[in-house]
Amino acid sequence: MNYSVSLLSSFNPLFLALLAIAGLLLGKAIYTYKAFPELRGKAIKEMVIGGFLTLLIIGLFIVIPLISGISINKNELSLRLPTGFTFEILNGAEILSAKVVDLEAQPEYAIASKVVGTEIHNYQEGIFKLESGAETKVFLNGKKALYVETTGKPLLLGPDYFDNFIKDFSENIKPLE
Repeated sequence: MNYSVSLLSSFNPLFLALLAIAGLLLGKAIYTYKAFPELRGKAIKEMVIGGFLTLLIIGLFIVIPLISGISINKNELSLRLPTGFTFEILNGAEILSAKVVDLEAQPEYAIASKVVGTEIHNYQEGIFKLESGAETKVFLNGKKALYVETTGKPLLLGPDYFDNFIKDFSENIKPLE
């Protein structure tokens, strides 16, 4: 089963503001191109920059959350976290323990700082330091998560359909504590 963070959670005011700025830049460039033939060279440069910014914004806010995810197969957990540069497959033997945590009620599991990754509204993905000091691979959308101790770095996982994810994890990988 595959788990990810929904597209709707990546829409936030920053996304809309950046998209509006890129749209205004493109609109101004198109108007300049049509209305002022002597400024067409400048307008083309602005269109190229505006197009590049639009693609960058869409990539950061839509494409990256869509390609990020967790797959659970029989005795295998697969992580695809591109902004945290994490593409790995863990088998059941590499997973030591797992438990559900509430990041507000259990502050030692709360995220203290980002090492590499992205934070967009409730979406957090990459490698982060927790309040406890542990450096952890994170794929999270909300305040409830599955904390997984592994033979390497621990994991903090909280995709959409969290209850189904927990059930699938405990049935196919390791029972929860």
